[in-house]
Amino acid sequence: MNREDKYTLVREKILDWYKENKRDYPWRKSRSLYQILITEILLQKTIALNVKNIYNDFFTKYKDFSTIYNEDITDLQSDIKGLGLSNKRAKILKDLSHMIITDYEGEIPHDPEILRKINGIADYVSNAFACFGLNHRTFFFDVNIKRFIQRVFKPQDVNVKIETIYSELDKLLPKTDFKYMYWAILDFGYKICSKNKPKCELCPISDNCFYLLNPS
Repeated sequence: MNREDKYTLVREKILDWYKENKRDYPWRKSRSLYQILITEILLQKTIALNVKNIYNDFFTKYKDFSTIYNEDITDLQSDIKGLGLSNKRAKILKDLSHMIITDYEGEIPHDPEILRKINGIADYVSNAFACFGLNHRTFFFDVNIKRFIQRVFKPQDVNVKIETIYSELDKLLPKTDFKYMYWAILDFGYKICSKNKPKCELCPISDNCFYLLNPS
């Protein structure tokens, strides 16, 4: 099997797996750019279940950037305490809301570079927002996506470079509906291709995975 065929096979099998095993999160159904961007900030360095637990209450209280902008930061910290890093996270939310209210008349700028001006918003959040919110084919990764890419395509690269991961994602992502591939990899990394004791016996691509041949 050549490399191009492998990307096609892995893409199809992971998407098929996702259809039957996807996790149900409210933000994946949202069309609100505000909710999508804020959720990506809330999801940083915490588990998705924690965000799911506060999601409805948070967005019932914080309906828009103005609500966050006008809220006392200590109350905001209290409302997101369950996610961890509440002081840092609350400052990011306040700084972002301040920029969008004062500089962009309440509208989210579509340029990821502008979003990255906020200390605490880096490539992942800005590019994930562009993908899930704006339907742009962007590249980003967390530990689950990195682990998946490295195990399946780059096992020899102990310290795989960011550019290499982006290059592999570019080959793997479909040309349209790419957000589903990201969600599929995230869920697959959580349920099957976990860091410790991955469930290789349940993996639909085990025959095409370098990790199974040489686990480390």
